[in-house]
This record gives sequence, structure tokens and C-alpha cells, in this order.
Amino acid sequence: MSTTIAAIIATLITTGMTSAVSHTATLIGGSLACLVLAGCTLLSRNARIYPVFLFGTIALCALSLVSAESNTSEFSSTMHVLSSYAALAALAFASSDVSSFCRQLMLGTNLLLTYWILYQAYHLSALEAWLISNPSGAGNLMAAQINMTLPLVLAGTADSKGIQRLAFLILVPVNCMAVFLVMSRNGIGSLAIILTLYVLFNRKRLAALGVTGILSLSYFMDNILQTPFVHQMLVKMRLVGFVPAAPRSLIWQISWHHVSAKPMLGVGPGNPQKFLAVMDINHAHNNFMQVALEAGLLAAAIFAAMMLLLLWLPISAVFRKRDCFVHTLPLLAYVIFSWTGGPLAFPGATLLLAACVNEARTAVKRDLPVAGKKKTPQLATAVPPLAKAA
Repeated sequence: MSTTIAAIIATLITTGMTSAVSHTATLIGGSLACLVLAGCTLLSRNARIYPVFLFGTIALCALSLVSAESNTSEFSSTMHVLSSYAALAALAFASSDVSSFCRQLMLGTNLLLTYWILYQAYHLSALEAWLISNPSGAGNLMAAQINMTLPLVLAGTADSKGIQRLAFLILVPVNCMAVFLVMSRNGIGSLAIILTLYVLFNRKRLAALGVTGILSLSYFMDNILQTPFVHQMLVKMRLVGFVPAAPRSLIWQISWHHVSAKPMLGVGPGNPQKFLAVMDINHAHNNFMQVALEAGLLAAAIFAAMMLLLLWLPISAVFRKRDCFVHTLPLLAYVIFSWTGGPLAFPGATLLLAACVNEARTAVKRDLPVAGKKKTPQLATAVPPLAKAA
């Protein structure tokens, strides 16, 4: 019961719903929740420690404090960045004992965000980008979080039975609809990648069908785009005929200009929004560039190393069973969104990432003994003859 209550509270934080009361509470609460999760995981019986993430988090926090002092950053901005970096400590520990909490948090986030998006879309007179958001103001992040939790739903369709399996089967297309309604190009692309990797994993017939569908779509693309309804929908989704006022390439170019001017410690926490205010934005629209801009290239390199280690989980799981591989897909969804967004600024998003990472590590570890046990009977049968001969 206590685990469920904790998961409900954490769900309100990860979805940004607590920002309806206080945005500061969401920020600090998300960071504290990550630290509490890290502590509970560390104290569990089956705890595993990942030193790179632990020391990486400490180094990022230290660099942000030094950068804040060097650039005379505001206290509130420093606390925001420090809280965001400290939340990464939850990635340094994993345990199967906290899987129940992590799964409830992931499923609760999925259900709440899906309902919230569908509710807003139902009351809109027209569907356009940026019209659907949450109290924290992170519309595109909602699509990314659904993509991060969708693999759990996909796994549920295979692991469950009866009514529960039917519920998961219904939830999959509803999740896809919610991602499309947000009209996030990154979210739609990430969704397509996740579904493609899941469906085509070790399925030759489905792979052939998928390739045929892609080739057919490419062949009839001109005819499809000439359809008025499709063309109008693609324009609204910014996939056709969209010219952004501040392209990502321009944002990154200006951000890199300031990073190259202060490569060691960056411009300081909170100061990026001052340099990017000319484009009416407050962040670099890229997690890695944002860290470099706030705390310098060394901090960005540390953060990039942490993300690469996370990406190794889905890469290594490709050679395992699909039941194992599917639990690593949320990490891919997070990294994809990190390329055009800034989820690191939301400790609640890091809390959800920590839950996904714990489940991915647990799935990989659970799959390891299965391969090792195959050799045990052979060794056992080989020992008696040797003993008799002796």
C-alpha cells in the first residue's frame, strides 16, 4: 500500500501536475524524490552500484557550483541547475526490490498523461502544435514520457493474460494517438523508431511486411500528400511547410558561440536564457549543449559519457531476447528527446528515467543467469565419472 501511495505522489511529479500548485515544489520535489529513490535502492538487499553515475553526478554538481560562483549566477538559478544535476544520482543504483514502485510509476505516468492529452484534445476546436501542455508548460516532454513508458505497455501485452492483456492491447493505440495529438515531431519520430524496433525484432514476416509498407508509402507519397486532409494535417504538425522562427541549427550555433567563448565553466546556471533571449527562448533545445552552456565542456563530456553508458543497455540487449530488449527502449526514447529538448531541466523527467533505467538493468540481469544455467547440467554430469575414476 505504501509503495502505491509513493508511486501516485511520484506520478504527479513526473507528469508536472504538481506545478498547478507550485512549480518550485515540482522542481525540488522531483530532485528529492530521485535522492530518496537512490537511498531506498541502495539500502535494498539486491542493490547494485554504478560508480560512473555516482561520481559523474557529484562532478556535475561541483562544476555547476564553481560555474555559478565564477559567473555570479543568481541563487534561484543555481539551485534549479543543482537540483537537476543532483537528480541524476538515482541512476547510480539499481535493484529488483524497487521494481514494483518503478513499474507503478511508469504505468501511472503513462495513464495520467494519456488521459490528460486526450481530455485537452477533446475540448480543442482545432488541433495545432503547442496547444496541448501540462501545468509545468512542457508539452513536448509529455510525448517523450509516453514514449518512455510505452515499452512497458508493449511488454504487458506479452506477459499478461485475459482482461489485463486486452487492456494493454487497447492502451497501445491510445498511447500512439496521444503522442500524435501533442504534435511533437520528435515525439512522433521517436514513437516510430520504438515501434519499428519492437515489431521487427527477430520477426522475419513482420519485417518483410514493414519493409513493404515503407516502400509502398514512399512510392505513393506524392499522391498521399496531394490529399487535402493529409496535407493540412501535416502542415499543422509542422512536418510540411513549417518554417520555425528559431531553427534548432541557429539555436545550437549561437549556443556553441558562447560555449567556445567560455569552454571551461560555461556562462553559469541561469545565464543561458539571457544569451538566448534574443530568439525568445530560454534553453539550448539540446541536453548536451545546455550542460556545456551552463557548466562547460567538461561537464558536457561527463553527462555525455553517462548517456552513452545508458545507450549501451539497448545496444547489448539486441543480442538477447525481445522480452529483455523491450525494457531498454525507454532509454533510447529519452536520448532521442534529449537531442532536441531539455528534459534534464525537469527532475521529474529524471525520476521517470531512473525508474526506466532500473527496469532495464533488472531485465538485463534477469536474462543473464538463463544463459549461464545451460552449462550447469553438463558440468554436473561430467563430475561423477571423474570422481569414480579417481
